Amino acid sequence: MTNFNALLTRIEKFVVNTLLLLVTFILFTNVILRLMGNSLQWAEEFARYGIVWVTFIGSSICVYKGAHIGVDAITMILNKKAKQVLALMTIVISIVFIVIFIRQSYLITLRAFETGQISSTLKVSMIYIYGAMPVGGVLTLFRLIQEFVKQLKDMNSKTEEVKHQ
Repeated sequence: MTNFNALLTRIEKFVVNTLLLLVTFILFTNVILRLMGNSLQWAEEFARYGIVWVTFIGSSICVYKGAHIGVDAITMILNKKAKQVLALMTIVISIVFIVIFIRQSYLITLRAFETGQISSTLKVSMIYIYGAMPVGGVLTLFRLIQEFVKQLKDMNSKTEEVKHQ
């Protein structure tokens, strides 16, 4: 599992970094071309869709790194056991939300496929754009499940430590 996790993390980071670099390069090139009286018609649309993919894959990376924004005012007043329970509840709520999100985003992507939607400038199927949602959702769900299992193991190991003392 550790090797798969490391591989998945490397792939996610590679995709996000490559897309950000590509979007930056294309937009920079487009600015230079505009100064010369030319421009790439598709540059802004590509940048928009690239950032959509970065956002949804980046969400998975944030869960893995524990980098999502959180409010710690409540956790500051709780004891250790209550903090652990709250963390588990938060993960469960996130899992429920992401499962609903995956289902709905899949339906949106499927609808784009069925109707043959095509982007206005790039002329690519919108399933490649909308597909960022279910793909990012599945990656995020995987990371949330990992975090849930980790939290459970931490709670159980700390419970065992208390029993042995």
